[in-house]
Amino acid sequence: MAFEDAPPVDLLDSAFMADPGPGYADLHRTEPVTRVQLRPGLNPWLITGYDVAKWVLSDPLFSVDPASTEEPVRAAIAVGRAEEKTALLGRHLLSVDPPDHTRMRRLMSRALTARRMLQLQGPVEAFAEAQLDTLAGRADFDVLGEYALPLAVEVICELIGIPAADRQMFKDWGALLVRAELQDDASFDRAADEMAGYFVPLLAARRKEPADDLVSALVSAHDEEHLDDYELISLVYQLFFAGHESSAYLITNATLRLLSHPDERAALERDPAQIEPLIEEVLRVDGPVKVPTWRFPVRDVELCGRKLRAGEPVLVLLGATGRDPRRFPDPDRFAPDRFESTRAAAQQHLAFSHGIHHCMGAAVGRMEGRVGVARLFARHPELRLAWAPEELRWRDNLMMRGVCELPVLVRE
Repeated sequence: MAFEDAPPVDLLDSAFMADPGPGYADLHRTEPVTRVQLRPGLNPWLITGYDVAKWVLSDPLFSVDPASTEEPVRAAIAVGRAEEKTALLGRHLLSVDPPDHTRMRRLMSRALTARRMLQLQGPVEAFAEAQLDTLAGRADFDVLGEYALPLAVEVICELIGIPAADRQMFKDWGALLVRAELQDDASFDRAADEMAGYFVPLLAARRKEPADDLVSALVSAHDEEHLDDYELISLVYQLFFAGHESSAYLITNATLRLLSHPDERAALERDPAQIEPLIEEVLRVDGPVKVPTWRFPVRDVELCGRKLRAGEPVLVLLGATGRDPRRFPDPDRFAPDRFESTRAAAQQHLAFSHGIHHCMGAAVGRMEGRVGVARLFARHPELRLAWAPEELRWRDNLMMRGVCELPVLVRE
């Protein structure tokens, strides 16, 4: 199928993966709603403008439930890339609409209390230091694979309530899922099945003997909220899948930004408090989530002069919304002082989505980013890239933005 309004960029092109800025600029010179062809049978609408994206992400007219689209579209998603089909894996917050979403989010809100998230600050700092200890004496290491990813897995396991003895399994699963496009489908499916299977006895154990963790909080509210075990397992699985990957890439993307921009690094060294606005600006310019879960209009709708039919797949390109010049003047300029405060930044960029599907772990993700980056540079002020920036390999991934590895040198 040919599209007369085909976007001027290929979302899966390696050059676009490495440097999306020029592609985003081209998109913003066209319409904020256009078509893209991912493969035969999957021709989603692409939302690139900030204002229309914010509306699509928050309006109940756009469903996240794959059942809202036609079977051929679901089939085209199911045979595609691993990251594209996560919405088809179970029933969780990113794949259901109200009233089921309301019920699940209310339950998750009671489990993800402010107290529980505040209590993570100390463990996150300890996990960062412990992971850096494992790299002590090394002349080089991979920031993503040997620091950010293990740290992110430790944090999400601590939150969920995974016993320390079992966390290496989750690190192995996490490493495989993060590099899903480098694996065959069988490996991805096997890891997903093994992880889901792990949660069955864990739920049973927490029912019998609750602990101070998220799984216990979910299980204790099970009867009140009328969630079945399948929904509970899907909730916990989705929390791990979405939480560890995005946090690992936030830390890695921020590290790469500092390593390749000496002025920004020097500013952070002069004033460590600048880590907060810096992380917010990384989220705007180089956020780890390029595209949230699929949207499907529940009825025919017109957007910016385009007519979308009910059930047609829609992708919101979050990376493009962060560089919309109509919202952010001089959008490619990295400026941590762009906003008056971190809170103001959080109210404007859409890196954690928007509306009822706004990321519930945003506060934890931000904290992981701040702690992970600050501790890394505090321990290794001499850190430098082992490869030239243009030599880095970027993930061939539609939904997430990040490198395959980030090799650094610790000393001469």
